[in-house]
Amino acid sequence: MPRAHLMSDHRRFTDGEAVIEVEGLTVGAVIAELERRYPGLGEILTNGSSAGVDGVIHAEPEYLVIGPDTDVYFVAPLAGG
Repeated sequence: MPRAHLMSDHRRFTDGEAVIEVEGLTVGAVIAELERRYPGLGEILTNGSSAGVDGVIHAEPEYLVIGPDTDVYFVAPLAGG
């Protein structure tokens, strides 16, 4: 089952839980399930986070297909200058 790794700012929704096993075939499905379990978290992950999957950071990962052993790391969005 995929694992969602959350930053400390996200953990206020999960009572401090940092890694959550969650079903989903895409990053968007994982976010939707996290929103179902922890109302408000999905909005933050969709609009205020990037996702690291297989060593690559994705700014808009909702449609990215993932496997059952995928680790999805939600991180603060990257800003350039």
